[in-house]
Amino acid sequence: MRRAIAAALGATALALPNANAAWAAATSREATAKTRVVTATRSFTGAAAQVDRWGEVEVTIVVRKTTTTNLTTKKKTVRRKVTADKVPVYPNHTDRSVFINQQALPILIQETMQAQSSRIDMVSGATDTSGGFAQSLQSAILKARAW
Repeated sequence: MRRAIAAALGATALALPNANAAWAAATSREATAKTRVVTATRSFTGAAAQVDRWGEVEVTIVVRKTTTTNLTTKKKTVRRKVTADKVPVYPNHTDRSVFINQQALPILIQETMQAQSSRIDMVSGATDTSGGFAQSLQSAILKARAW
């Protein structure tokens, strides 16, 4: 009798993990079927910002928009992330302007990627460029939010 009970318990203990795995797999298939994810990427160019007497700064950002829809509740969740940042127009009329912007623009781009907003730190020695960069960046972000 003891051997029969021990054999039955052993067989049950071996079968339970397989049954749990099958149940978990079936449940996860149902959970993933209830949501729909759509991803799109688009670039936005901010308005050209005047940088005192030095010229203009214009910022272009690339934004990835991920829309997740729960098909049972019809609730949408939208997430936007800045994936790239370029500065096609910047003050470069003198050698000094070129030098300053070669130093400042990579720092400003890095700040943008970390902050994911226009609330970035200004670069010492490039105050005018930093202010114009933030202004043009804010314009591009507002265009991306309307998308």
